[in-house]
Amino acid sequence: MPSSSPRWVITLRDAIKREHGLGWSVREMSGRIQLTRRFDDGTRSSVTLDLPWSPASTTSALSQIKELRERMESAGLSIKEAQQLVSSPVARGEGRIDWELVMQRFEKYKVLDSGDVRPSTFERLYRPVLNQVREVVRTRPIPRDGRSVLAALRDTYGGAPGSPGRRLRIMYAAQLLRYAVGQMGAPARWGPPDDLVPLIGRRDAAQKNPATPLKDEQLARLLEGIPDPRWRFAVQLMATFGLRPVELRYLRVSGQKLRVEYQKRTSRGMTKPRELSGLDPLGMPGLAQRLIGRLAIGDALPPLGNSDATTATALATYLKRRPQWSSLRQEIAATGGKLSVYSCRHGFALRAAQLYGLSPRVTAALMGHSLQTHVNHYGHWTDADTLDEAVAAAIQRTQSLHARAMT
Repeated sequence: MPSSSPRWVITLRDAIKREHGLGWSVREMSGRIQLTRRFDDGTRSSVTLDLPWSPASTTSALSQIKELRERMESAGLSIKEAQQLVSSPVARGEGRIDWELVMQRFEKYKVLDSGDVRPSTFERLYRPVLNQVREVVRTRPIPRDGRSVLAALRDTYGGAPGSPGRRLRIMYAAQLLRYAVGQMGAPARWGPPDDLVPLIGRRDAAQKNPATPLKDEQLARLLEGIPDPRWRFAVQLMATFGLRPVELRYLRVSGQKLRVEYQKRTSRGMTKPRELSGLDPLGMPGLAQRLIGRLAIGDALPPLGNSDATTATALATYLKRRPQWSSLRQEIAATGGKLSVYSCRHGFALRAAQLYGLSPRVTAALMGHSLQTHVNHYGHWTDADTLDEAVAAAIQRTQSLHARAMT
């Protein structure tokens, strides 16, 4: 018996079967096209397309069915979930995105739905980036995909390759783009590239300009210029035990040793708490044990703020008010260096190599970071004075060994 369906319906059903196989079917539902997906276990699920049941809808129906299937398979969605994305109001005309709607929903998702970000953090870190995205998507040439949005951010707002500002700008914008595609149904071309490194750039070691290590004679001068015993205590601890400023908050005495419970988050995971070994600065014998004794009896450290993030700032603020600190900063800057609160920690690494003859691997373990990190940060101190001192110390040690061997 001939089919009673109109010719255009037969053509549409044949095209669906040819492109998608068995399990997909269409029929009329209240004057519109209803799409049904039948699964191997006999269950089925249906959605009604926003298309009239008419020959003029054939091409649009095939296009929507193709997009629905791709969404279902790529993201593991049900047919109803896929339709929510496909029919999302984010699209506003061909090739255009309702960025205001995307940003509103993205903020709600980050702050209220997932709780990934506190409102204050969103305002401080994400809001400026969203404002920058808002500008670049309105500026000619208008970006036509996710990569061009990120490239426009890079070119418009700058930042040295690999710098923290540029890295965070690209990363936060990429999160917005992923949300637009994954949660709001924007076309896939608006997603960010898998590899963001070409857009962020790689930071050259020379650009990092790390703090210059504080030499022991400079440390002695600095300590003399610190009148408050609490702040002098903090600087002595950082310099003698190679501490990060924040680790001052996590010190405890264990027997005759000092231990730091702080765990730093790195790209490789969390660092482990570690037992500390002090290296007395030149001309300050016994300082490490005296500092441990002071901590054991509860000697007070200075006020370091209310959180980990404020510790280095509190130290820097106090030291910048000391004339001796300003004098040392000018002295170090004159040789192309930079003085910061981390100079005390870096001075520990320099002392470990020059005065104590410790290997980079041992020193890295004492300081609580990897050998690669140690080499990257501390392997370039090769000014003339440092080289001369290192060679002189090595010659002296060798001469002592020769003398013992001859006796």
